[in-house]
Amino acid sequence: MPSPRELLEPFLLELRLSLASSTVGAYRYQLDQFFEFLDSRGVRQVGCITPEDLAAYRYHLDTVPGKRGQLVSERYKELALQVPTTFLKWACCAGHTLVDLGNGPVPKAPQPTERPVLSVRQILKFLEAPDPNSPSGRRDRLILDIFYTLGLRRQESLQLNLGDISFGKQTLRVMGKGRKERLMPLSDRLCKLLASYIKDTRPNLRPFPDEDALWVSSYSGRRLTSESLLKIVLKYGEKVGLEGMHPHLLRHCCATHMLEAGACLVRIQQFLGHASTKSTDLYTRVSPEEMKREFRRCHPRAFHPGACR
Repeated sequence: MPSPRELLEPFLLELRLSLASSTVGAYRYQLDQFFEFLDSRGVRQVGCITPEDLAAYRYHLDTVPGKRGQLVSERYKELALQVPTTFLKWACCAGHTLVDLGNGPVPKAPQPTERPVLSVRQILKFLEAPDPNSPSGRRDRLILDIFYTLGLRRQESLQLNLGDISFGKQTLRVMGKGRKERLMPLSDRLCKLLASYIKDTRPNLRPFPDEDALWVSSYSGRRLTSESLLKIVLKYGEKVGLEGMHPHLLRHCCATHMLEAGACLVRIQQFLGHASTKSTDLYTRVSPEEMKREFRRCHPRAFHPGACR
Protein backbone atom coordinates (compact mmCIF):
# COMPACT_ATOMS: atom_id res chain seq x y z
CA MET A 1 0.00 0.00 0.00
CA PRO A 2 1.53 3.38 -1.00
CA SER A 3 2.41 6.14 1.40
CA PRO A 4 0.64 9.51 1.11
CA ARG A 5 3.83 11.13 -0.24
CA GLU A 6 4.14 8.54 -3.02
CA LEU A 7 0.71 9.61 -4.30
CA LEU A 8 1.41 13.35 -4.12
CA GLU A 9 2.84 13.83 -7.62
CA PRO A 10 0.18 11.71 -9.43
CA PHE A 11 -2.52 13.70 -7.59
CA LEU A 12 -0.97 17.07 -8.48
CA LEU A 13 -0.47 15.95 -12.08
CA GLU A 14 -4.22 15.52 -12.45
CA LEU A 15 -4.88 18.88 -10.80
CA ARG A 16 -2.65 20.62 -13.35
CA LEU A 17 -5.10 19.65 -16.07
CA SER A 18 -7.74 22.02 -14.71
CA LEU A 19 -6.14 24.34 -12.14
CA ALA A 20 -3.66 27.20 -12.31
CA SER A 21 -0.08 26.52 -11.26
CA SER A 22 -0.46 28.81 -8.24
CA THR A 23 -3.46 26.79 -7.03
CA VAL A 24 -1.58 23.52 -7.52
CA GLY A 25 1.29 25.01 -5.51
CA ALA A 26 -1.13 25.85 -2.70
CA TYR A 27 -2.41 22.26 -2.73
CA ARG A 28 1.16 20.97 -2.51
CA TYR A 29 1.92 23.17 0.48
CA GLN A 30 -1.23 22.15 2.36
CA LEU A 31 -0.62 18.46 1.70
CA ASP A 32 3.00 18.75 2.85
CA GLN A 33 1.70 20.16 6.14
CA PHE A 34 -0.86 17.36 6.45
CA PHE A 35 1.70 14.64 5.66
CA GLU A 36 4.08 16.01 8.31
CA PHE A 37 1.23 15.76 10.81
CA LEU A 38 0.56 12.16 9.75
CA ASP A 39 4.26 11.37 10.20
CA SER A 40 4.10 12.68 13.75
CA ARG A 41 1.24 10.24 14.42
CA GLY A 42 3.10 7.33 12.86
CA VAL A 43 0.68 7.01 9.90
CA ARG A 44 2.79 5.78 6.97
CA GLN A 45 0.26 4.34 4.54
CA VAL A 46 -2.61 6.14 2.87
CA GLY A 47 -4.98 3.27 3.64
CA CYS A 48 -4.29 3.66 7.35
CA ILE A 49 -5.63 7.22 7.53
CA THR A 50 -8.81 7.31 9.62
CA PRO A 51 -11.53 9.86 10.41
CA GLU A 52 -9.85 10.18 13.81
CA ASP A 53 -6.68 11.42 12.06
CA LEU A 54 -8.68 14.11 10.28
CA ALA A 55 -10.38 15.13 13.52
CA ALA A 56 -6.99 15.30 15.22
CA TYR A 57 -5.66 17.46 12.38
CA ARG A 58 -8.62 19.79 12.81
CA TYR A 59 -7.75 20.13 16.51
CA HIS A 60 -4.11 20.68 15.56
CA LEU A 61 -5.09 23.59 13.30
CA ASP A 62 -7.23 25.07 16.08
CA THR A 63 -4.40 25.10 18.61
CA VAL A 64 -1.02 25.36 16.85
CA PRO A 65 0.20 28.85 15.87
CA GLY A 66 1.14 29.57 12.27
CA LYS A 67 4.35 31.09 10.88
CA ARG A 68 3.80 34.46 12.54
CA GLY A 69 3.06 33.02 15.95
CA GLN A 70 -0.68 33.65 15.72
CA LEU A 71 -3.52 31.19 15.35
CA VAL A 72 -4.52 30.72 11.73
CA SER A 73 -7.78 32.18 10.42
CA GLU A 74 -11.00 30.24 9.90
CA ARG A 75 -10.65 30.65 6.15
CA TYR A 76 -7.15 29.15 6.25
CA LYS A 77 -8.37 26.22 8.36
CA GLU A 78 -11.16 25.57 5.90
CA LEU A 79 -8.65 25.30 3.05
CA ALA A 80 -6.18 23.28 5.14
CA LEU A 81 -8.91 20.70 5.81
CA GLN A 82 -10.51 20.66 2.38
CA VAL A 83 -7.28 19.89 0.53
CA PRO A 84 -6.52 16.64 2.42
CA THR A 85 -10.11 15.43 2.06
CA THR A 86 -9.99 16.15 -1.68
CA PHE A 87 -6.77 14.16 -1.85
CA LEU A 88 -8.31 11.25 0.08
CA LYS A 89 -11.39 11.24 -2.14
CA TRP A 90 -9.09 11.03 -5.17
CA ALA A 91 -7.09 8.22 -3.54
CA CYS A 92 -10.28 6.23 -3.01
CA CYS A 93 -11.45 6.75 -6.60
CA ALA A 94 -8.00 5.67 -7.83
CA GLY A 95 -8.25 2.43 -5.82
CA HIS A 96 -5.56 3.23 -3.26
CA THR A 97 -7.98 3.13 -0.31
CA LEU A 98 -11.14 1.19 0.39
CA VAL A 99 -12.86 3.87 2.44
CA ASP A 100 -13.83 7.28 1.07
CA LEU A 101 -12.82 9.86 3.66
CA GLY A 102 -13.74 12.72 1.38
CA ASN A 103 -16.81 13.37 3.52
CA GLY A 104 -14.81 13.42 6.74
CA PRO A 105 -15.30 15.79 9.69
CA VAL A 106 -14.45 19.05 7.97
CA PRO A 107 -16.15 21.98 9.69
CA LYS A 108 -17.40 24.80 7.54
CA ALA A 109 -15.87 28.16 8.24
CA PRO A 110 -18.34 30.96 8.96
CA GLN A 111 -18.98 33.11 5.91
CA PRO A 112 -17.20 36.46 6.19
CA THR A 113 -19.27 39.62 6.14
CA GLU A 114 -19.53 40.72 2.56
CA ARG A 115 -17.77 44.02 1.96
CA PRO A 116 -19.90 46.65 0.24
CA VAL A 117 -18.92 47.46 -3.33
CA LEU A 118 -16.97 50.71 -3.57
CA SER A 119 -18.51 53.65 -5.37
CA VAL A 120 -17.07 54.90 -8.66
CA ARG A 121 -15.84 58.01 -6.82
CA GLN A 122 -13.97 55.88 -4.27
CA ILE A 123 -12.44 53.79 -7.03
CA LEU A 124 -11.24 56.86 -8.94
CA LYS A 125 -9.62 58.25 -5.80
CA PHE A 126 -7.91 54.90 -5.25
CA LEU A 127 -6.64 54.70 -8.86
CA GLU A 128 -5.02 58.12 -8.52
CA ALA A 129 -3.15 57.23 -5.31
CA PRO A 130 0.20 56.12 -6.86
CA ASP A 131 2.81 58.81 -7.54
CA PRO A 132 2.74 59.65 -11.28
CA ASN A 133 6.24 61.17 -11.08
CA SER A 134 8.15 57.95 -10.41
CA PRO A 135 8.56 54.87 -12.65
CA SER A 136 7.21 52.50 -9.99
CA GLY A 137 4.31 54.86 -9.27
CA ARG A 138 3.34 55.02 -12.96
CA ARG A 139 3.60 51.23 -13.17
CA ASP A 140 1.40 50.84 -10.10
CA ARG A 141 -1.19 53.27 -11.51
CA LEU A 142 -1.49 51.15 -14.62
CA ILE A 143 -1.66 47.90 -12.63
CA LEU A 144 -4.55 49.24 -10.53
CA ASP A 145 -6.27 50.68 -13.60
CA ILE A 146 -6.17 47.37 -15.47
CA PHE A 147 -7.32 45.41 -12.41
CA TYR A 148 -10.44 47.56 -12.25
CA THR A 149 -11.05 48.38 -15.93
CA LEU A 150 -10.67 44.81 -17.18
CA GLY A 151 -11.69 42.98 -14.00
CA LEU A 152 -8.64 40.72 -14.05
CA ARG A 153 -7.82 38.09 -11.46
CA ARG A 154 -4.49 38.54 -9.70
CA GLN A 155 -2.96 35.51 -11.45
CA GLU A 156 -4.18 36.77 -14.82
CA SER A 157 -2.49 40.12 -14.30
CA LEU A 158 0.67 38.43 -13.02
CA GLN A 159 1.03 36.32 -16.19
CA LEU A 160 0.70 39.21 -18.67
CA ASN A 161 3.54 39.46 -21.18
CA LEU A 162 4.51 42.19 -23.63
CA GLY A 163 3.43 39.97 -26.52
CA ASP A 164 -0.11 39.71 -25.16
CA ILE A 165 -0.87 43.28 -26.25
CA SER A 166 -2.09 43.96 -29.78
CA PHE A 167 -2.17 47.72 -30.34
CA GLY A 168 -3.43 47.23 -33.89
CA LYS A 169 -6.46 45.20 -32.80
CA GLN A 170 -6.68 46.98 -29.43
CA THR A 171 -6.86 43.73 -27.48
CA LEU A 172 -5.12 42.11 -24.54
CA ARG A 173 -4.70 38.34 -24.42
CA VAL A 174 -5.43 36.99 -20.93
CA MET A 175 -4.77 33.48 -19.67
CA GLY A 176 -7.62 32.56 -17.33
CA LYS A 177 -8.44 29.60 -15.13
CA GLY A 178 -7.90 26.18 -16.66
CA ARG A 179 -5.51 27.72 -19.24
CA LYS A 180 -8.45 29.29 -21.07
CA GLU A 181 -7.52 32.32 -23.15
CA ARG A 182 -9.74 35.31 -23.76
CA LEU A 183 -9.18 38.55 -25.62
CA MET A 184 -9.99 41.67 -23.61
CA PRO A 185 -10.90 44.92 -25.39
CA LEU A 186 -8.57 47.87 -24.88
CA SER A 187 -9.89 51.42 -25.07
CA ASP A 188 -7.93 54.19 -26.78
CA ARG A 189 -7.05 55.48 -23.30
CA LEU A 190 -5.63 52.14 -22.12
CA CYS A 191 -3.71 51.67 -25.36
CA LYS A 192 -2.04 55.06 -24.91
CA LEU A 193 -1.21 54.30 -21.27
CA LEU A 194 0.23 50.89 -22.13
CA ALA A 195 2.26 52.27 -25.03
CA SER A 196 3.67 55.03 -22.82
CA TYR A 197 4.45 52.51 -20.06
CA ILE A 198 6.30 50.16 -22.42
CA LYS A 199 8.25 52.96 -24.13
CA ASP A 200 9.08 55.28 -21.23
CA THR A 201 8.31 53.70 -17.84
CA ARG A 202 9.24 50.01 -18.09
CA PRO A 203 12.84 50.68 -19.27
CA ASN A 204 13.38 52.83 -16.14
CA LEU A 205 12.46 49.81 -13.99
CA ARG A 206 15.63 48.18 -15.40
CA PRO A 207 14.18 44.85 -16.55
CA PHE A 208 16.48 42.04 -17.64
CA PRO A 209 16.96 42.02 -21.43
CA ASP A 210 15.26 38.62 -21.72
CA GLU A 211 12.33 39.44 -19.40
CA ASP A 212 9.06 39.54 -21.34
CA ALA A 213 6.75 40.15 -18.35
CA LEU A 214 4.58 43.25 -18.58
CA TRP A 215 4.90 44.03 -14.86
CA VAL A 216 8.52 44.01 -13.66
CA SER A 217 10.14 44.74 -10.33
CA SER A 218 12.52 47.68 -10.06
CA TYR A 219 14.55 45.63 -7.53
CA SER A 220 14.98 42.32 -9.33
CA GLY A 221 14.32 43.31 -12.93
CA ARG A 222 12.09 40.26 -13.16
CA ARG A 223 8.35 39.61 -13.19
CA LEU A 224 6.49 40.89 -10.15
CA THR A 225 5.33 38.16 -7.78
CA SER A 226 1.73 37.45 -6.81
CA GLU A 227 2.47 38.75 -3.32
CA SER A 228 3.90 41.97 -4.77
CA LEU A 229 0.70 42.63 -6.70
CA LEU A 230 -1.33 42.11 -3.54
CA LYS A 231 0.94 44.48 -1.58
CA ILE A 232 0.55 47.15 -4.25
CA VAL A 233 -3.24 47.05 -3.95
CA LEU A 234 -3.13 47.00 -0.14
CA LYS A 235 -0.60 49.87 -0.01
CA TYR A 236 -2.64 52.33 -2.03
CA GLY A 237 -5.87 51.25 -0.40
CA GLU A 238 -4.44 52.20 2.98
CA LYS A 239 -3.15 55.47 1.51
CA VAL A 240 -6.70 56.61 0.66
CA GLY A 241 -8.35 55.12 3.74
CA LEU A 242 -9.65 51.89 2.17
CA GLU A 243 -8.35 49.19 4.50
CA GLY A 244 -8.16 45.60 3.32
CA MET A 245 -8.23 46.35 -0.42
CA HIS A 246 -7.74 43.28 -2.58
CA PRO A 247 -7.42 42.67 -6.35
CA HIS A 248 -10.60 40.60 -6.33
CA LEU A 249 -12.55 43.50 -4.83
CA LEU A 250 -11.55 45.60 -7.85
CA ARG A 251 -12.80 42.77 -10.09
CA HIS A 252 -16.05 42.73 -8.12
CA CYS A 253 -16.42 46.50 -8.47
CA CYS A 254 -15.76 46.28 -12.21
CA ALA A 255 -18.55 43.74 -12.71
CA THR A 256 -21.01 45.51 -10.41
CA HIS A 257 -20.48 48.93 -11.98
CA MET A 258 -20.93 47.44 -15.47
CA LEU A 259 -24.15 45.75 -14.37
CA GLU A 260 -25.47 48.96 -12.81
CA ALA A 261 -24.73 50.76 -16.09
CA GLY A 262 -26.93 48.27 -17.96
CA ALA A 263 -24.48 45.60 -19.17
CA CYS A 264 -25.95 42.15 -19.92
CA LEU A 265 -25.11 39.48 -17.34
CA VAL A 266 -24.00 37.03 -20.05
CA ARG A 267 -21.60 39.63 -21.48
CA ILE A 268 -20.19 40.27 -18.00
CA GLN A 269 -19.73 36.51 -17.61
CA GLN A 270 -17.70 36.42 -20.83
CA PHE A 271 -15.79 39.58 -19.86
CA LEU A 272 -14.73 38.09 -16.50
CA GLY A 273 -13.96 34.66 -17.92
CA HIS A 274 -16.51 32.82 -15.79
CA ALA A 275 -17.30 29.29 -16.95
CA SER A 276 -21.02 29.82 -16.27
CA THR A 277 -23.40 32.52 -15.12
CA LYS A 278 -23.57 30.87 -11.68
CA SER A 279 -20.31 32.61 -10.75
CA THR A 280 -21.64 35.90 -12.11
CA ASP A 281 -25.02 35.73 -10.36
CA LEU A 282 -23.64 37.24 -7.16
CA TYR A 283 -23.36 40.60 -8.94
CA THR A 284 -27.13 40.71 -9.35
CA ARG A 285 -27.65 41.21 -5.62
CA VAL A 286 -29.24 44.58 -4.99
CA SER A 287 -27.28 46.89 -2.73
CA PRO A 288 -29.06 48.97 -0.04
CA GLU A 289 -28.24 52.16 -1.91
CA GLU A 290 -29.64 50.78 -5.16
CA MET A 291 -32.75 49.64 -3.29
CA LYS A 292 -33.13 53.16 -1.90
CA ARG A 293 -32.74 54.74 -5.33
CA GLU A 294 -35.31 52.43 -6.87
CA PHE A 295 -37.73 53.08 -4.01
CA ARG A 296 -37.47 56.84 -4.45
CA ARG A 297 -37.76 56.55 -8.23
CA CYS A 298 -40.62 54.07 -8.48
CA HIS A 299 -42.71 53.87 -5.32
CA PRO A 300 -45.90 55.99 -5.44
CA ARG A 301 -45.44 57.10 -1.84
CA ALA A 302 -41.69 57.71 -1.99
CA PHE A 303 -42.11 61.47 -2.11
CA HIS A 304 -45.22 61.62 0.04
CA PRO A 305 -44.75 63.90 3.09
CA GLY A 306 -45.32 60.91 5.36
CA ALA A 307 -42.89 58.62 3.60
CA CYS A 308 -39.43 57.83 4.97
CA ARG A 309 -36.63 59.30 2.94
